[in-house]
Amino acid sequence: MESNVPTIAEASIDEACRCIAGLCSPLEAEPVPLTQASGRCLRDSVVAPEDLPPFDRSAMDGYAFRHDDPSIRFVVVDRLRAGDWRPRALRIGEAVAIATGAALPSAGLQVIPRELVIEQEGAIELRQRPNERYIRRQGEDAHAGTVLARAGTRLNAGILALLASLGYTQPRVARKPIVWHILTGDELVEPDQVPGPGQIRDSNATLVRALLAEHGIVPHQIRLPEDEMTCLRALEPVRRNEQPVDLLLCSGGASVGPHDFTRSLLTTCGFDIVIHKVQARPGRPLIVGRRKSALAFGLPGNPLAHFVCLQIYVRTALRAWEGVPNPEPCWRTGRLAAPPATKSAPVETLWPARWQVTPTGMVELEPLPWQSSGDLTVLASANALIRVPPHTINWEVGTLVRFLPTDSVS
Repeated sequence: MESNVPTIAEASIDEACRCIAGLCSPLEAEPVPLTQASGRCLRDSVVAPEDLPPFDRSAMDGYAFRHDDPSIRFVVVDRLRAGDWRPRALRIGEAVAIATGAALPSAGLQVIPRELVIEQEGAIELRQRPNERYIRRQGEDAHAGTVLARAGTRLNAGILALLASLGYTQPRVARKPIVWHILTGDELVEPDQVPGPGQIRDSNATLVRALLAEHGIVPHQIRLPEDEMTCLRALEPVRRNEQPVDLLLCSGGASVGPHDFTRSLLTTCGFDIVIHKVQARPGRPLIVGRRKSALAFGLPGNPLAHFVCLQIYVRTALRAWEGVPNPEPCWRTGRLAAPPATKSAPVETLWPARWQVTPTGMVELEPLPWQSSGDLTVLASANALIRVPPHTINWEVGTLVRFLPTDSVS
């Protein structure tokens, strides 16, 4: 481990996120076609290669004539559709029929909507003449060289449409990280199996796959018995650098019980532990390791704790690798619609909640009941995590709180 990376025995939420973001430089850039770029983050800013629009064009279906022409009646000398390019100078008393988006034949013109004229055979007569010229001017959207999308922008449908209009068909984005996910726990069975006595269905594999899918990542998942040597053998290709890996996730075994060997497993695989624990619940027994540019997370096995750690810490790493300028969680502020049933805790609590914007534009949060870090039922309604400071009791309705939406990637 490099000497400038500190080891944190017990990190706060913000310390952990800063540390993780600092460990993850953007991955190498690669060009991808527009059809595969949705949800990815730009690595290079995109500038307008030319004025937008590139020429003066009509904003309406109508007729174009000289702006300095005082005539009321005009002879129609041409008809222009979008895509036509027929420059010509118009004389007094001449007009051209023109479609929306069509290039104007010359400068100094005015367009009048067709509903404001009386159309006659080969001519028109004005009903009225508004001051509006109904022209979309060259460069009115953007001038050549204007930055249209900055590096770090997540590509959505609108931005992809803009890139397509510019002929920018191979945007450069960070490559997707290679992710291995190790699951342990002798009490776990597959979701389609009936649990035996003392067993439960595994939810963490689905949780990890679903969160990574939001970033377009398909992990290599391995389910293993709760045995350190078996897990080490499975990770031999990683330990020997025979298989590349950017992110190693280990579900379960992150605590300090006699069967919790994740810390030892990561160390044996060459990872230096940089975070041993976090000062927050659920998800306190989080382990973060680093080996060169690769990162490893020892995630607590309880599913709600798993969800919290993925949303806050793992997503910070993924966003940093994508090249997002500020990859740490974007905490927002809202008002409590109801008080959480808090009990004084010595560490910060990440409380599942439901957030919404009221008809008056107020952001309100409804804290949801949950029983323990193993309670998954709350996730059926939760779309946010509220930060509850240590030793907090008796919060009142209307209290301003910080929260993280969990229903959005960006």
